[in-house]
Amino acid sequence: MTANPAPRVRKTRLSREEQKAARGQALLAAAWEAFLEKGYEAVTIDEVAERAGYSRMPVYSLFGDKQTLFFELWRSTVTQLEGMLFAAIKPGVPLTRNLRLLAEAIASSGAQDPAANPGERLFFVVQTIALSRPDIAERLEALARKVVDDVAEIVRNSTLAEHERLRAAPEVIAAHLVAQINGLATVQFQTRRRYARSRELTAIFTAIALKDRDE
Repeated sequence: MTANPAPRVRKTRLSREEQKAARGQALLAAAWEAFLEKGYEAVTIDEVAERAGYSRMPVYSLFGDKQTLFFELWRSTVTQLEGMLFAAIKPGVPLTRNLRLLAEAIASSGAQDPAANPGERLFFVVQTIALSRPDIAERLEALARKVVDDVAEIVRNSTLAEHERLRAAPEVIAAHLVAQINGLATVQFQTRRRYARSRELTAIFTAIALKDRDE
């Protein structure tokens, strides 16, 4: 008695858009790898393409040039960071809880040597690029506005206890929270010291978002 042959598995064929997205992700991953090893200035388009297993043409067709490639790498980094920081935050729960979870996520993400933070190094690279590229500066501003909008949505969709009152409009609170987070990351990077501790951050975030009872 012979065994029946194993059924043939049909491979799913990616659409053109899916293939394009996959190439883009592979090139961004290669650019990140090269950046970690060599820094921005030493990285070349040819090297990124070779690491990803492509010719240089897909890099130019998808990103245009090295500066835009690194802006897109920063945007991808911000998206991943938002996903990590906001993973435990839920709508319809107390704002104080969401602020505490955000503080804990930030403290946890900054547990390594602040001076070795590659995301902070990439941020300074993209900021420098934007000084001479108005188009990238505009896109960087749009990305920053999106982050503020996302945090404002968290504030807006969280609940308040009966005695609690927001200190300002959700967008204003969000802008101050983002400024606190960004400023803290920069200070940690520049001083090589870690100041992000969840208890202190929770108190600061709460003071930014909520009025004191006697106000």
